[in-house]
Amino acid sequence: MKKRWRLVVFLAAICPVTGHSQALVAAPWASIQVCPGAFPTDLTATDCRYKLTQRTLDFAGGSVSDQAILGAAVFGFGAQIIQSPSEWKRTWDGYGRRVGSRYTQALGKGTAQYLIGLMLNDDPRFLALRNDPGVIARRRAAVCTMTARAPNALTQACPNSESQSLDSLTHDGWRRFGHAWYDVVTVRRSSIHGNGHRIPAISRFAGDAAGAYAGYPWYPGSENTIAQVGQRAAGAFGTAILSSFYTEYHPEITNLLGAIFRRGGQPKSSLGAER
Repeated sequence: MKKRWRLVVFLAAICPVTGHSQALVAAPWASIQVCPGAFPTDLTATDCRYKLTQRTLDFAGGSVSDQAILGAAVFGFGAQIIQSPSEWKRTWDGYGRRVGSRYTQALGKGTAQYLIGLMLNDDPRFLALRNDPGVIARRRAAVCTMTARAPNALTQACPNSESQSLDSLTHDGWRRFGHAWYDVVTVRRSSIHGNGHRIPAISRFAGDAAGAYAGYPWYPGSENTIAQVGQRAAGAFGTAILSSFYTEYHPEITNLLGAIFRRGGQPKSSLGAER
């Protein structure tokens, strides 16, 4: 009797497998994103919008607070050494003028970028190519294509994805180089997933121009020509270029500094590896 019951239990256990076997379908992908300015391993981020609070904090930190004062003091000291403008002597009065002019320029630049960015609802934060939402989405689609087992598994597990190969998503140095420039001249619309469409960096250009003209009351006449103002605007835009390239090549820069100071290295981005 016990043997019969054991046989019944055994058949009941194997029948669903033999009678209703079907292909396994991968579970839908979880929404994982890297927000601009967030720590790369922070997988808890759910809202990547450039909110008013963060915009205001960035404005205050870069244009009003002690950080802006320190920047003006450092760059003013550099101008003091080379005596620029030449009309200002290497005295405390000259140094004060140099610091004051640079602080005023930082305030003018930050104010214009803040107000125009607020009107356009843009997100001017730099983002490396490896963290670009479009790149992440394409890699996700490629992995879905390779791991799908059943004919309809791709559409169920990864809807709206295109068949791609991971080889097509290997980004060489030229694509990263181009992305760094692209991130300078354009900004994203602020969106919850950080993937808002690109628009020209109007707020950044306006900020650089406003900062250049903000020093007009400080500088002597020889420094207030159109050429001189243009040079100051170009210098301000140059800092944005450096920031974008630093964001893109941060792993390589860290490795280089680590090799120089013998402090070890940091793994390179897989997207940035050369073929």
